[in-house]
Amino acid sequence: MARDDGVEIIANRDGLNGLAEICQRLAMLPEDNDLAKQLGNHYHYAPWMNNTEDDSIALTILYKPDL
Repeated sequence: MARDDGVEIIANRDGLNGLAEICQRLAMLPEDNDLAKQLGNHYHYAPWMNNTEDDSIALTILYKPDL
């Protein structure tokens, strides 16, 4: 759910575990940004990708090692 002050993630246990797994896998990518990009440094959640509820907004989780 998008709000003016941020994003609210609403999920059941399986959904939260899935999100945690995605974040953990992204965090394990190499610290070389070019290599991380080649290996897939992001993950998309979106209704049209069938991995969210129909009334959700799109979300991209991006690993950026140089932050």
